[in-house]
Amino acid sequence: MGNATFLDINNTSLEKVAHRSVKDEVAERVATLIASGVLSVGAKLPSERDLAATMGVSRETVRGALLILSTKGILSIVQGARTKVISGNVGNLGLSALSNGRVTDYSLEDVHEGRLMVEARLSELASTRIDAKTLDALSALIKVQEKAMNNPVNFLIADRAFHTAVYQSSGNAVLSDLAATLYSYQLDDRRRAVSKAGAIAQSIADHRLILAALVARDADALAKAMGVHERRIYDSTRELLANPTNEVKT
Repeated sequence: MGNATFLDINNTSLEKVAHRSVKDEVAERVATLIASGVLSVGAKLPSERDLAATMGVSRETVRGALLILSTKGILSIVQGARTKVISGNVGNLGLSALSNGRVTDYSLEDVHEGRLMVEARLSELASTRIDAKTLDALSALIKVQEKAMNNPVNFLIADRAFHTAVYQSSGNAVLSDLAATLYSYQLDDRRRAVSKAGAIAQSIADHRLILAALVARDADALAKAMGVHERRIYDSTRELLANPTNEVKT
């Protein structure tokens, strides 16, 4: 599966629901990771090659997105060195709730209920509207996730790409953006939760069930698979917050 195929899919999805370039979308994804704390000031980003694979776009698109963040003083790009985060102030890039520093305004329970409701409706739409190219992209993203089994940050980048592709396949811009916003709350807690042994493997198994339901165009099976997955995310994050001393150090 080549990057060009991913790029075509992302262009198609964005034309339907976002009306912005893929480069801008990638810049917003990276900004979200910074705003949520997954990538803190001083953190080094994955290589352009790895970012391209985990986000499902071309290296040229990644390079352009990083340049956007660099010109805004968010990233430092030095020839021969890994790109580094130098500012946590992402301004109006990414999701507004995150950029305004309101990552923890909503409780875990509220976010959980919101995701269940929104994703249930998205399941109905996506099961009938998703196309073959997006199904291929989701399959490829699962393979990328398998390669990130021991890298929580890379896994979450690919994980977000997977969920975003499902959301955008619904063809509903409002629901897609809302679901993506809810996904991004407490993302740094999610990073710590997936650092636990077996957590990434379980998420990948959940993703396979989601993909199987999409391939079958089975809305009920998709809603169930996404609901089980969200419940697992909720339980693991709640456990982490209740017992912070048990988290895995990364």
